[in-house]
Amino acid sequence: MPPRRRREEKPLPRRLMRFWWRFLVVALVLYVGYTIWLGGAYRSTEPFVAGQCEAVAAPPGPEDMAQLADGAIVASQDRRNRDAPGGLYFYDMSSRPGRFTKLDLPASLVLHPHGISLFTAPDGQMFLHVINHRSAERHTVEIFSVQRPAGAALPVLRHRGSVSSDLFVHPNGIAAAGPESFYLTNDRGSGLGFISQRWMHMVENLLQLARSTVVYHDGRGARVVAQDIAFANGIEISADGGTVLVGSTQWRMLLAYTREPQSGMLLRSGSLALPGGADNIRRDADGNLWVAAHPNAFAFIGHAMDAGKESPSMILRLARDSRGVVQTEQAFGDPGTLISGASVGLHRQGRLLIGAVFQPTVLDCLLDETKLRENAD
Repeated sequence: MPPRRRREEKPLPRRLMRFWWRFLVVALVLYVGYTIWLGGAYRSTEPFVAGQCEAVAAPPGPEDMAQLADGAIVASQDRRNRDAPGGLYFYDMSSRPGRFTKLDLPASLVLHPHGISLFTAPDGQMFLHVINHRSAERHTVEIFSVQRPAGAALPVLRHRGSVSSDLFVHPNGIAAAGPESFYLTNDRGSGLGFISQRWMHMVENLLQLARSTVVYHDGRGARVVAQDIAFANGIEISADGGTVLVGSTQWRMLLAYTREPQSGMLLRSGSLALPGGADNIRRDADGNLWVAAHPNAFAFIGHAMDAGKESPSMILRLARDSRGVVQTEQAFGDPGTLISGASVGLHRQGRLLIGAVFQPTVLDCLLDETKLRENAD
């Protein structure tokens, strides 16, 4: 009987190579699955309103709002035609539904607004800070004083000047900290080597890279005070000025930072998971936070590319209970039928205004706060 031939062993380097290729394939599949899950793919939103909402025709892209005593200043930009200038509008809340009126700005100021924020000084003076995308590469913050002459039906905006910095990479949200000081979020990092900022942004989204920053400008200069965030979006300062809240759209989180009032520096102090990617954050007169959230990032991308596609939205209220624990409650949810891609929820005395990134629509809602849903997920 002839001897059995032994199976030839493959060289060790080849076996290691095959192992690492298999490992990389499995890791890639798991990572893609995680990205799809984190982005909320296949996630739907059940229609829900804790009250009644009425759709109001608005200038295109009423993406952010700032609250006044009798209404709201609304930043509008047609993001499907970015070459067209945007504007600032006053939404009169003395009746329901309210009415939009465009506010006068200097003829020399071409405005492509994004986030806005209002600061009220102890003496009652008001200052509006507006992110302005002057071009794809140049971004500024425009600062206005807000005046209400006796008997005037509309607020009057006086342009105080423009602020720029190389650190304003691609600003999204802004929180005014003083007449000339503010925090802003860059929702993406800068270009990297030969890779342009636009292509790098696509890489960041695909690989969930945390390259966003928070920049503080004290009126004299700017510096980065928080970094390593995945798509930093909305930002707000707590009522006592001691905490800065930042929304991470990709992480579906609200990040909390302890603020040093004199230097403006931030120290990460906590986070809160949300049922969607955070957009703008607004604080009401009672100190509660109202957060617009996108439950399905893939649907939002589809809506951004095609106005005919719907994108679900949520408006959440974050409030502390008697024990000081933050409770997340849902005030509004919509699969995209009433409004697609809601970006802000502004609450004032039982009224909730909801704006959107693209649509020429605002929802004016009467809320019954006893009907808010607890523990939205």
